[in-house]
Amino acid sequence: MKMSRRHKILLSLGLLSLLAGIINYILFRPGIILLKLLDLNLTPLYIKNILLKKFMIGSFSDIAWCLSLCCITRLLFELNNISFMGMILLFTLPFITELLQYFQLIHGTFDWFDLLTYAIIIIISIIFFINIKTSENEKT
Repeated sequence: MKMSRRHKILLSLGLLSLLAGIINYILFRPGIILLKLLDLNLTPLYIKNILLKKFMIGSFSDIAWCLSLCCITRLLFELNNISFMGMILLFTLPFITELLQYFQLIHGTFDWFDLLTYAIIIIISIIFFINIKTSENEKT
């Protein structure tokens, strides 16, 4: 299947964002379950700046994961691989995982800030994708 330039950018941004989140875990949170299963004995990098440390350890990977989800979900929707309802369901995935953490059904730490972050990223991505699509339609 031939993808448009826009779709290649969405795919690339989604994959790069996912990779950035994985690298962040390897560098700053090597004690996560997945990396323990791989039997990697890694030492986290030390960050002296408290705010940067909190951001890199607590938020960066979540932001990267959510951005990746938004890009890939939008790509699948535009390529008619998922319906509008499927896109909406995928956009709820970050909230579902956070709630599962709250009820201790999956391992992790529930955080209200994560919910707010996911909502902001998803809303901005929806607005951004709508604006880009509208401007592309106006050009043709």
